[in-house]
Amino acid sequence: MQLMSQEWAIAYTEVWNNDEQVVKKLKKFSSTLKYSITDRKDLAPVVIEVEHGICISFGSPEQYQHIEFEIWADSKSWIEVFKNAKEIKHAMDLDGFDFKGPKIKAVLNKKGLERSVELLIRMEGVTV
Repeated sequence: MQLMSQEWAIAYTEVWNNDEQVVKKLKKFSSTLKYSITDRKDLAPVVIEVEHGICISFGSPEQYQHIEFEIWADSKSWIEVFKNAKEIKHAMDLDGFDFKGPKIKAVLNKKGLERSVELLIRMEGVTV
């Protein structure tokens, strides 16, 4: 499945919502997260809305008034993540892979946010 496609968004939100660890760790977390591939203008970014640890919707950035967190990388870095990343630390250490958002909120929800990215990078059959 193509990263940033509707099929991917559906699969990712299902993986997220079915993972007891991420839901539990983010039970006090509500936000919007934008995922994008910086050098692929043909693939629009996807925003996922989370309410109390559960993904409740996803769509294009234009559908959301406020996007609180962003995760992005170029194609090469996303490919590296899906081929070789075993944990979040490896992904975040790659050149071209980055994350931004309110630092205090990120720190307070660090374990859950790390788990959500680990779920993303462990998805099988994702193409960039």
